[in-house]
Amino acid sequence: MRTLSLLGPYSRRRFVGCGAASLVLLPTLTRAQSISPGVPLSPSPAQDATKVAADTDAAKHLTIGVQINGKGPYRFVVDTGADRSVIADTVATDLGLTRGPIVNVEGIVRTLPAQTVTLGDISFGAVRKEQLVVPVLPRALLDADGYLGLDVIDGYRVTLDFRNRALLIEPPLYRFLLGHNKPNETIVPVSGHSGHLRASYSRIDGLLAATFIDTGAEVSVGNSKLFEELAAGDPSYFKQETVMLTGVTGGTIGGRVADINRIKMNSLTIYDSKVAISDLQIFDLWGLRDTPALLIGMNFLRQFNRVSIDYGRKELRFDLASMISPARG
Repeated sequence: MRTLSLLGPYSRRRFVGCGAASLVLLPTLTRAQSISPGVPLSPSPAQDATKVAADTDAAKHLTIGVQINGKGPYRFVVDTGADRSVIADTVATDLGLTRGPIVNVEGIVRTLPAQTVTLGDISFGAVRKEQLVVPVLPRALLDADGYLGLDVIDGYRVTLDFRNRALLIEPPLYRFLLGHNKPNETIVPVSGHSGHLRASYSRIDGLLAATFIDTGAEVSVGNSKLFEELAAGDPSYFKQETVMLTGVTGGTIGGRVADINRIKMNSLTIYDSKVAISDLQIFDLWGLRDTPALLIGMNFLRQFNRVSIDYGRKELRFDLASMISPARG
């Protein structure tokens, strides 16, 4: 997603399945190829990291408590697919914030004009940002007090610890050290800039595709280009199942359901998965209309014990735990 000026559009997405039970992906099978361990990584100084207890909202996001202007805690969703943070109108009212210029917030279906407010400071654990300008959206659309975007989390290493319901924010691992993966953990290098990280190598049923991790998306979504190229030589991709997707700016858009046999991101392979296929605005914003692309959402991520996104080192780490499957051909 592009970094946009104050008067430009902000892109916000939250995918809700109306009929999304068809996208419950258990059991999904994963296998990590062996990775030779290198030099162990030095632990970050304790004072540079913060571990924040996390709750699970109705959509099974990890939400954390944040303080704004010394008040709170307010429950925020961590959204790795959004350039900018947003807050709910109820929070802005509670804090008595003065409304500022209007910006356009782009959703997956429609664009919604929204006033902005300036947060004197926003903090959680040891992380603190000052003078953050954010759009205000109705809480009924967000289903949370707000979303934390890349304007807050870029540059850090963000670990979603689903098993312990915690969120770890810390400095990135040192670039000059070789990667070392723990037992049952696999490392996926990523590329990109401004926090928009895609797997360096990704194939969807053998097809090269741009693959992103998006913690703000409740279900995983591919674009029409992905579906067209997969289905070109295999009519079995055509299904009658559909799903409705709803965005934080309101409105709904339909998508078809596709069965994916194998999603491969470098050394990580995910088997037997369902994804929604829909041309969301985010694919246009990221210049991916004509490129096969897939957003990996929370319905995949929460099946792991832990998922770590290192924006400095540019790598993903997946704790596979008991999800290792027997080798498949």
